[in-house]
Amino acid sequence: MQLYDNKYSFIKDLGSGGFGKVFLAKEKVSNRYVAIKQLINTNRSEQEDIIHEIEIISRFDNPHIVNYYHHFWEEEILFLVMEFCSGGSLRDKISSKEVNDAQAVEWIQTLAASLRIIHNRGIIHHDIKPDNIVFSQNGTIKIADFGVANKDIGTRAYMSPEAFQWDIDSTKDPRIDIYALGVTMMELLTHQNPFFSLSREEIIEKHQTADFPIQKLPNWQQEIILKAINKVPELRFQFMVELEEALKAKAVPIIFKKDNLKAAELIELADKALKTNKWRNAAKYLELANTRYPNNVIVLQALGKYNLRIQKIETAKKFYEKALKLNSRLDVQKDLGWINLENKKYPIAIGLLSDHLHRNPADYEAYNLLIRCYYETNRYETAMELAKMLMETSTAFPCFGNNYFIAHAMLSNGNNIAPQSILEDRNNPFIEYNYSVLTEESLSHNYGKTPTLKSKLLFMDFHFNSMKPNTITFLESSNKNKHPESISKPIIKFGRSNYTTNDIEVSGGTAVSRRHCVLINSKDNVWLYDLESTGTHLNDEKITGKFPLIGFNKLTIANVDFNLTTDKSKLL
Repeated sequence: MQLYDNKYSFIKDLGSGGFGKVFLAKEKVSNRYVAIKQLINTNRSEQEDIIHEIEIISRFDNPHIVNYYHHFWEEEILFLVMEFCSGGSLRDKISSKEVNDAQAVEWIQTLAASLRIIHNRGIIHHDIKPDNIVFSQNGTIKIADFGVANKDIGTRAYMSPEAFQWDIDSTKDPRIDIYALGVTMMELLTHQNPFFSLSREEIIEKHQTADFPIQKLPNWQQEIILKAINKVPELRFQFMVELEEALKAKAVPIIFKKDNLKAAELIELADKALKTNKWRNAAKYLELANTRYPNNVIVLQALGKYNLRIQKIETAKKFYEKALKLNSRLDVQKDLGWINLENKKYPIAIGLLSDHLHRNPADYEAYNLLIRCYYETNRYETAMELAKMLMETSTAFPCFGNNYFIAHAMLSNGNNIAPQSILEDRNNPFIEYNYSVLTEESLSHNYGKTPTLKSKLLFMDFHFNSMKPNTITFLESSNKNKHPESISKPIIKFGRSNYTTNDIEVSGGTAVSRRHCVLINSKDNVWLYDLESTGTHLNDEKITGKFPLIGFNKLTIANVDFNLTTDKSKLL
């Protein structure tokens, strides 16, 4: 076999793999032995990318990376001429079982140091394993196959759980190399790889049980391996230098920060306030946390969560974006899905929420957000199917019954109201309200025109599953119609005077919609919903959709002002 215009003589095959095959050759001019890789990939653009990456790495002049000499094509096939390492591979050393622990740890430390340099230049190997680690004739350990490794798949027994997603974030994350090096270290010290021959699902299950063959190793080695191969990327060593230092110190360093602990205490207080809808208390704790610990990821994430829940969508988005810049793998898919839902970017929202639910299948709030996505995009049958499944799974959440009800109503264009089993739950104020819309004698909506039936129906958000009695107190009003000084109904309806379905009749003629807006009235959880009316203002700002009410507020419909409070005790 003659190669490259007869400049190389074929000696023997050295092996083959997913990339192609490698053989030993002799350079005729210098009598130097070289390893030549013949690649299967014939895509010229991808071949150029491989060459570009290898040429960058070759400039590092790192003694622990296999030297690249040059390349050539024969027809469309790319050949890479590399340093021949006659000392065999790390796989050979593991098979021989002749390596002592001290030597093994030294090798892993050397590999971590070399990969640190590579990672700092933005390059990731993607396929670290004993087969791709070789030795020169004098015993120097070297990393091979940069640029050649399959960047989408790698080798399953050395792939981190998140790499199974095959998404762009995973392939660009250097922590997949940290994981693979951790598995290699475990295999080198124990002569076992517990992930061999397992499916992706079985590998994930193995991580759940932490059934690894490391019990006979010293505790410090066990701790380093477990941290390196943690199934959660954020709990792994974040940089190769951390693994390198742990090996030198023979201990996993304590990297907890006092600021994170103090910030977490404030966030816990804010979370408790949010769970009981104490919005002002939550804001106070979060403002304090942000002042004391600026640019803290957990604080930014909590601020994003708070603003999302009080419907300040753009503010929430900015906090999440800032947090993601500090930690690109932050688990905020649900909330990002929620933000995209509120911004009417439904396909993005559905994708994010679906992915979140694959990872967190018991998150019922996320299911309800997904139902809302389907409902808003007129996919009523899909919304009903999901709501029905959830009703059969759990009866603890009345929102699914209501949302099935309104999807059913929209599917039949209001003609076929709902199954009797749903209507029996008339204790649900949302179902009671929506039933009144569908059975009204004088319609507040128009079929095929504005205002639509859909604009008058109420989708039930998850946080209304538990509604507590509350009284809205009217302090003063410029309304000519009489209205009660206080009202305790769970849903308070505002609309045009002489339209008898309303609790609060508003003078103003056609400037006021028949069903203009509603207050969802639950203790510490009062919300104003505009029903695509002629115009609703809260504290002089126009409301579209929904917004929470806290404390004293001025509600304006047409030219009529209502000054009200959601908590009469604040008057004392």
